[in-house]
Amino acid sequence: MKLPDKLHCPNCKGRLASLSSGALLCGDCERTVQIVDGIADFAGDSLAVEPESDRYGAGTTPIWPDDTDPWAGIQAAAGSRWPGFLGDTIELGCGNGDIAQAIATAQRFRTLLVCDTDIAMLRACQSRLASFGGDPGDPVAFATLGGARDALRDAVADTVIGTRVLSGLVHIPAFLAMVYRVLKPGGRAAFVVPNRRYHEAMCLAMAEALVHRRVREGAWPDGQAPVLEHLAFMRRLLIHRDNPRILSDSSEKRLFDGEPLQDMAEDAGFATVAMLPLYPDPAGAETMYRLCRDSGSPDSFARPFGAYAAAVGKSFFSLLSGRDSSASTVLWLTKAAGPDVRVFAHRPAPPVPDYVEPAVAIGGVEPRWSVELLARDTPDGIAVSVGGWCLCNADVSAVRLTLDGVTGDAPVWRPRPDVHDVLNGTGLYHPVNTLCSGLAAEILFPNAHAVDGSCPLKMEVILASGLVVTGPAPDRLAMNEPTVIAH
Repeated sequence: MKLPDKLHCPNCKGRLASLSSGALLCGDCERTVQIVDGIADFAGDSLAVEPESDRYGAGTTPIWPDDTDPWAGIQAAAGSRWPGFLGDTIELGCGNGDIAQAIATAQRFRTLLVCDTDIAMLRACQSRLASFGGDPGDPVAFATLGGARDALRDAVADTVIGTRVLSGLVHIPAFLAMVYRVLKPGGRAAFVVPNRRYHEAMCLAMAEALVHRRVREGAWPDGQAPVLEHLAFMRRLLIHRDNPRILSDSSEKRLFDGEPLQDMAEDAGFATVAMLPLYPDPAGAETMYRLCRDSGSPDSFARPFGAYAAAVGKSFFSLLSGRDSSASTVLWLTKAAGPDVRVFAHRPAPPVPDYVEPAVAIGGVEPRWSVELLARDTPDGIAVSVGGWCLCNADVSAVRLTLDGVTGDAPVWRPRPDVHDVLNGTGLYHPVNTLCSGLAAEILFPNAHAVDGSCPLKMEVILASGLVVTGPAPDRLAMNEPTVIAH
């Protein structure tokens, strides 16, 4: 494969030419892209993607069971939509090469361009495809790419595949527009995305199952620690899925509902959009078993717990539609074969609710918290270590602190089974709220400084709905003295 046939200069979109040294040179702006171990390194030069930019890399959210064939699962989900020949194919976010190896082994393609932001991932993928690549006549090539500097040419792919890429992106509409541009008329794209509704049902079911075991056995069951860690991780994604700042250290930044994603794909111009379940498991037992096992729990715990959580969570899973019957969904997109004029009628927006007082919106018992603060004045501003817990019958997003007019948020999601033991003996709160009620954050308040050893303080509890709850807190925060604010 000749890389200039697939790629252009990420700087000026100019035509690339291959040099005798193996590097690529833009004929317009004379930028050089190096070839490193047979990989065109677009992300390694001075135009590397910024940390907050879209990155075409593989994430870590469980998408399919470890002992199953992801390629076969995608084909099974696509059914009759699956083409007999993939043609010119691009994989975005290759990971360790599962999909690329399956495509190469099947040999039902013309060319295959394998992309990832991480060159180490590409090297791992390259080693699995050792019989391909490295020679201009070979049908497989490798490139490090990122969304900040798009290097893919127009209409160069019949098929675009991405198994873990969308959940790590910040700008989904821009990415889908790029995929539409890269596809040839009549081409198709398939992306595997984590299903928010299914993951939420799993979190609710697993939290209740853990608490039931705790009550029945008088102690937290052996093997539950990895499950609780994963529950907190997913809770963080569920509550903060639209806040890339809070998820900046996570390769996953999104879980998806089908309808908004479908609207974005239609806006990008795709002729058809389908959301297809990947490895459907309507009852959830098998998925939760595999999740527990893959998280590190012993099989002796994982197998019965998966079945028990499914029984406890039947009321949650029964509310899911057939399209939401799996932890991950295949987003299947097709580009029209010719000119296509369409008028999209988006789903009507929900009515704007009347404002109500937070206490009315929450219902039930009052929110409770014990927030531990330790502040210190630094040259850059006041740095505050935040710990403790915050508990409410509604989903809590963060504890917000305001110091001398500067605001910072400490997200609520850390595992705190001790909070459940102490405060939820009578079941006043849902278990998922008590088990994932912890705080652990370091916040810098730029340009805020103490006067006479203290600083003005305001504290609020921010719910996932956007409502704000205030409670008693000292007017000033002392420096270098542990402060506990309890309510």
